[in-house]
Amino acid sequence: MKTGALSNNLQGALWILASCLAATVMTVGVKLASDGLASTQIVFVRCVLSLAMTIPFLIGYGKRVLFSRRWKMHLVRGAIGAISMNAGFYALSVLPITTASVLFFSTPLFMTALAGPMLGEKVGIHRWGATLVGFAGIVVVVDPSLDGLQFAMLSALVSAALFAVMLIQGKTLSKDDPPGTLMVYFMVMSTLASMPPALSHWEWPDTDLWIVLIVLSVGATARVYFDIKAYAVGEASAISVFQYLRLITIAFAGYLVFAEIPDERTIIGAGLIVASTLYIAQREAMRARQARAAAEASD
Repeated sequence: MKTGALSNNLQGALWILASCLAATVMTVGVKLASDGLASTQIVFVRCVLSLAMTIPFLIGYGKRVLFSRRWKMHLVRGAIGAISMNAGFYALSVLPITTASVLFFSTPLFMTALAGPMLGEKVGIHRWGATLVGFAGIVVVVDPSLDGLQFAMLSALVSAALFAVMLIQGKTLSKDDPPGTLMVYFMVMSTLASMPPALSHWEWPDTDLWIVLIVLSVGATARVYFDIKAYAVGEASAISVFQYLRLITIAFAGYLVFAEIPDERTIIGAGLIVASTLYIAQREAMRARQARAAAEASD
């Protein structure tokens, strides 16, 4: 039994590694494309291409994938996703990709802070303490002094916070709707919501840019698929730690492609954010085990 669990977790870790590499391809692609296109255009093309690539996988769900009693919440979630992507892609176009990625990893901190008001969950003192440590790491990275604070850093944090909202909404919606419904509504709505700002100053990409846009869209779509596969075969508490490999792959890509070297503040802040989110993940795993044990005892 232990061998099987280890095997499944190893498979999950490998899927997470594939997800990290796909996310790195997307991140580098956004940075490269931003030299010739506005970030709003990159978001729109990414949404259109990802939707086109996903449709064949959704056909198997049939017409039922289009129907939901909570369609209004789905639409709101898609709009929030579009805003999150626009804020995140703008941050990537301006900041070093490692700095932006470190700030994106603050999503679990925002999820902890929002779990109470949005889900009614009770957040204990341990998780609040870890969350405060993580936010201290954010302060170290953004350097909120008159000279250090950048709008792009705030944009990265807005992206992370809205992504947390979107994940919480997805958790709520998944109780009534299958994954295919969540994907269809999200991808269609995010495409529609990202269209107006993109078309308002549209410039047709040249051949090289189209190649970059297609590659980054493949990376973005593959990342979602790899994450789904990872958590389908592995235990979340065991494999989530491997998500932080993305910081290493992105930092390496940033150095190779853009000659970027993370500064001291980014490294220290990343350490605080990673340590706090890992602790929160461990507390979540412990609470889940306790809940299962209590349920089994009551049976």
